[in-house]
Amino acid sequence: MPKRGRSNDANPLSSARKDAGSKTGANTNKAHQTALSLWHRKSGAGYHLFISYYGSQPMGVVANDADTSCNERFGSSIDGKVGGASKLNNNNNNSRGMSRAAKRRRQKKTSNPGEYDSQQQASNQHGDVIEFPPRQQMVATSHPLLLAYKSTDNHHPHLTRFIHALSRPLPLTLRFREHEQSTSSELKQLLSTNHSEHIVPVTYDPTTNIYQSAPNSSLCKSNLTKVSPKLKELIVAGSMDSTLARQELGSMLPVLCLRSVGAIKGGSKVLDLCASPGSKTLQALEIVSVKCNGKRGRVIANDVHSGRLDSLREAVVRSGLPESLTSRVTYTNYDASIFPAPKSGKLFDAIICDVPCGGDGTIRKDKHILPIWSPNISNAIHGLQLKILSRALELVKVGGVVCYSTCSLNPIEDEAVVSAALGRENDDATFELLDWPQDMLPGFIGRPGVTNWKVAFYDQDSVEKDEDDFGSLSFFDRYESALSAGSEDAKSTFWPNPKENKRMRIDRCTRLCPQDQDTGGFFVALIKRMS
Repeated sequence: MPKRGRSNDANPLSSARKDAGSKTGANTNKAHQTALSLWHRKSGAGYHLFISYYGSQPMGVVANDADTSCNERFGSSIDGKVGGASKLNNNNNNSRGMSRAAKRRRQKKTSNPGEYDSQQQASNQHGDVIEFPPRQQMVATSHPLLLAYKSTDNHHPHLTRFIHALSRPLPLTLRFREHEQSTSSELKQLLSTNHSEHIVPVTYDPTTNIYQSAPNSSLCKSNLTKVSPKLKELIVAGSMDSTLARQELGSMLPVLCLRSVGAIKGGSKVLDLCASPGSKTLQALEIVSVKCNGKRGRVIANDVHSGRLDSLREAVVRSGLPESLTSRVTYTNYDASIFPAPKSGKLFDAIICDVPCGGDGTIRKDKHILPIWSPNISNAIHGLQLKILSRALELVKVGGVVCYSTCSLNPIEDEAVVSAALGRENDDATFELLDWPQDMLPGFIGRPGVTNWKVAFYDQDSVEKDEDDFGSLSFFDRYESALSAGSEDAKSTFWPNPKENKRMRIDRCTRLCPQDQDTGGFFVALIKRMS
C-alpha cells in the first residue's frame, strides 16, 4: 500500500457540528448562527436536550428499569412528548422573572463547585435502600448535567444511575502492552506493592493487563499528580518505555474483540480506517507484529486529517515500541469513505472502523461535548459514518471481520448505521453480525444492541428568548413525517425497522454504559464477511 499525502484537512466532526447548527431556518445568516451557537453553549440547553433525548428513548438505549436508583429531591420538570414538539423548560417557582444570568449566579451560591454528594445510600422508587461503592458517591453536586437532571422533577427516573455516572470524573485506566520485549511484570509488582490503594487490575480481565482506579480511590487523570506523584512517575516512565498505555476501556474493545474472534493475530494485515490518535493502531500492532511463518503483520494507519496523522506518527514514536514493530505501520491520508483497494488485490484480514462521532460517550473527560450537544450532530454525521462502514465492508476479505465502533451512545450513529450498511443490496458479498466473544472478558457487562429507537430533531429557532426555555425536540415516527414537517436533513436510514433488525440480529452489537463498570460510553459491532 503506497503512502500518499492529501491537502484535505477537513474535520468531519467539526463539519457535522456546523451542519447541525445551521438547521435553524432557511433565512439564518452567519451572524445569527453565531449568536444562536453562543446562546446554546452559555444557556445550558445542551444538558437539557441530552436528558430529554435519552430520557425519551426506549429502555435499553442507555438505561433500563434496573437503573432506577438513588432518587433524590429533584425540582421542576421537563416535558418529553413523542410524536411532535417537546418543550424543555427550566421553570422554577422561586425563579420566575429572573434573568438567566441571575439564575446562574444564584445557582453558584447554592452549590459549592468542590462539594461532592457523600450520601452512602439512597432509596429507589420502590423504597429499597441502594448501596453505592465509595467512588460512585463522588458526584459533584454542582455538575451542570446533574443540576439539569434535578430540574426535571424525576421525570426520567430510569436515567438516575446513568446521569450520576456521567457526573463523576472518569477513573484512570491503563493497559499493559503485549509485545515480545515487554517488561510488564516488574511494573505490575510495583503497582501491587506500593499503589494498590489507588489502582488495581479490573476483575473481568483474566490477563491482568487492564488496570483501573481502585473502587475506594478518587484517582482520575486530572488529579494523578495530586493524589500520588510517585504513581505518576511510574506511569509516565512506563508509557515511554513501551510497558503500558493510558487507554480507556472502550478504546481497547475493538482490537480485543477482533483478536478474540481470530481476525487479528500474528502476521495479519489490518486497516485502521480512522486511526488518530493511534491507541488502537498501537494495540493492533503489538499483536500482528508477532512472527507467523517467519513474517510479521502490518497495520495501515489512515486518517483524513493530515494534522491528526502527524499526531499519530508522534504517538507511535512516544510509545517506546522498538523499531522492529513501529516499522510495520504504514501511514495513509485518505478520506475513509473512498479508501482505495490494495493494488495487490489482497483485501484486509481485519478492519478497525472507529468512525468520527458525536462523542457523547466521552463527556466524563471532555467537558466541551455537552454544552453544544444536540441530536442534530448525530443526524448530520450519520451519512458519513454509513459511507465509511460500507467502504470497510468492501475492503475486508471473505472470512475477515470489520469492527465498527463509536464513542457515542446515540442509536442514529450506532445501530442505525450498522442496520443500513447490512441492509444494502449486494449480490457479491454477504455479512453476519457476530456475537460478543464471551470468553474474552469474563464478568464484563455489555448491553445488547437495540432494535428500536426514536428519531429527533432540534429547531433552535423555536427558542423564545424572553421565556426560560431551551427550544424544542421534535420526534417523528416516520421519515415521511419528518420531511413533511420541514426536516430537510432527515434520511430514511435514521429510522429503525424492528422486524428487519431482529432478522439481522442487531442485538449482537454491544453497548458499554458508563454506570455498569464506571467507564465512558462506547458501541461495538463485529461484522464478518461470509462470501
